[in-house]
Amino acid sequence: MEYIFVSMPHARFDSPWFANVPNINLGMLQGFLSKMGKTVRTFHFHMEYLSHVKSFGPGIEQRFVKLSREFGVEYLSLDYVFASLLFPDAYEKSQDRFRGRLHPIGLTPDDFEVFRDVARSFVDASFSRLAPWLKSAKLVGFSCSHYQLSGSLLMASKIKQAFPHIQIIVGGKDCAGPFAKELLSNIAFLDFVGVGEAEVTMARLVEHLADEKKELFNVWYKNGKGEVALSNPRENFSLDSLPFPEYDFEALPLPLGEIILPLEFGRGCPWGKCTFCPDRVYQIKCQSKTAERIKAEVDHYGKTSPELVNFFILDSDALKEPETVLMLSDHFKKMGLRFHFAEFRAERMNRPVIEALLGFGEWASPFQVGIETFSDRVLCLMQKGVSVLKNVEVLKMAAELNVPLQFNLFTCYPNMTTDDLRENLRVMELIAHILAVENIQFFPGEFYLPADCPIFVNIDGYKVRKNTQSLFADMFEDFSMPSYSNYPYAYAFDNDEEQYNIATTIRRKAEEIKRRRPTENYMCFREDSDGLFIDVCRDGQRAVHALRGVEKELYRFAVGKACEVPTVSEELEVSPNTVRIILDDLEQKGLILYASDRNAYLSLATRCKEPI
Repeated sequence: MEYIFVSMPHARFDSPWFANVPNINLGMLQGFLSKMGKTVRTFHFHMEYLSHVKSFGPGIEQRFVKLSREFGVEYLSLDYVFASLLFPDAYEKSQDRFRGRLHPIGLTPDDFEVFRDVARSFVDASFSRLAPWLKSAKLVGFSCSHYQLSGSLLMASKIKQAFPHIQIIVGGKDCAGPFAKELLSNIAFLDFVGVGEAEVTMARLVEHLADEKKELFNVWYKNGKGEVALSNPRENFSLDSLPFPEYDFEALPLPLGEIILPLEFGRGCPWGKCTFCPDRVYQIKCQSKTAERIKAEVDHYGKTSPELVNFFILDSDALKEPETVLMLSDHFKKMGLRFHFAEFRAERMNRPVIEALLGFGEWASPFQVGIETFSDRVLCLMQKGVSVLKNVEVLKMAAELNVPLQFNLFTCYPNMTTDDLRENLRVMELIAHILAVENIQFFPGEFYLPADCPIFVNIDGYKVRKNTQSLFADMFEDFSMPSYSNYPYAYAFDNDEEQYNIATTIRRKAEEIKRRRPTENYMCFREDSDGLFIDVCRDGQRAVHALRGVEKELYRFAVGKACEVPTVSEELEVSPNTVRIILDDLEQKGLILYASDRNAYLSLATRCKEPI
């Protein structure tokens, strides 16, 4: 076996979104290198960790899953457990820090020692399965994208110790950006760290292993002097030119009907400017697959087995090309497919696109949409590239179409002020009847900042004080790698007290809206020959507004989507001044949402399902 690729357990090993999904990077490399005539074997060990934990009994499973599920990767998760085995000296020096983290979550150092035993036994058992294949291997690669780095390095160290001739490469978001150099400089048993997309990197690396004169692409490596160096970059291949991912389904630990297949609609972010996101350092070419290519891939899995109907859409924005979604819907709707995840940018969503997505099949989880805040000024600080008006338009469509949708609501942000808080609260109250519907979920919370996000590149401009090392590195005494994986950094705002009050107030408002009953909080409209009637109920207090004439037409224009004031004025042949007077009155009644520049508006009432 020439090439072996491994995916070690994810931090969220208990979630079907991870435990039931084979690693697409391994699948792509297996298909890609096999097409080049290479022999490849892949091991999706991350799919096996939960059953391994369960084998130790319900008590250990309960405590281990509690650690993973309730407290998140930023607090003290599986990656820390593997790291304690990988860096035993640092762990021994850091007992007080670990004890301090464990106590508040109801766990003891003895609990953590049990977790270490479970992890150690898993690595030993997994290595035993690898060993027969390693004897003839030239290279072992590890895909590290979901806090998998410590487990991957621990396995790599065992491989290198037993088979020193084998070359080791790690790649993925866990080791992207400047940290890649830091990692290779500090981990002696690593030979390469990939910094771009895997296909073009591996195509040249396998040639380089056969002939060292072949130039490397997209990797950090150690040159002839033992110095860490970065190769030249090379853009990846077209996604449509790549073979389908290959999986050895008989080797996966789940029945075919429980496997959730990762499905790429595209790669890379079409926007790539958000100030809290490090995507621009990942060096991923932004491109989309054609509808025909996606159809062919799904058909390919259907021919492999009719039980392969579960899919996880991998794309930072599955609507890079909205037309693709429209073209796929008719093909998918009769196939009985089930989709478990998809992420969308709001500005590409409209009613036909949402209806097409719903036509794909069953959605097992809500759509993920990047709403983030209800302040246009904060969206500008984020460089989000979307407006509050568009975000609310999408939420209104979701409420009307009964679309399962969820979003995160940032409770604070660099340079955010009390004025931004007031704007958030004003809009949240105005659209409370939309936020209160059962199919919309939102989660208020602080954002976290990876090492290479634009905010940390310009901390003075964003008035943020950044810790000297990531939350992970901060757990270990005298740790040599201050970045380490894509863990967030602790930070403080220059206006910390104001930000705390903002965050507390937004959380309180969010929880208050979540408690509201949809039967007592709604705004819907009905239209007949007598006019347009808007039925408004706020916390049980009901009122009906009747709109006629120009007022009615103005409202109708912006029922389906936000409209520009000059456009409506021209269409209705009414002066802009008259339009604004009417809209100002509708705003006072809480029936419309103005854009921050007041040049566009959205009608907030939804279509009535029953007569007023």
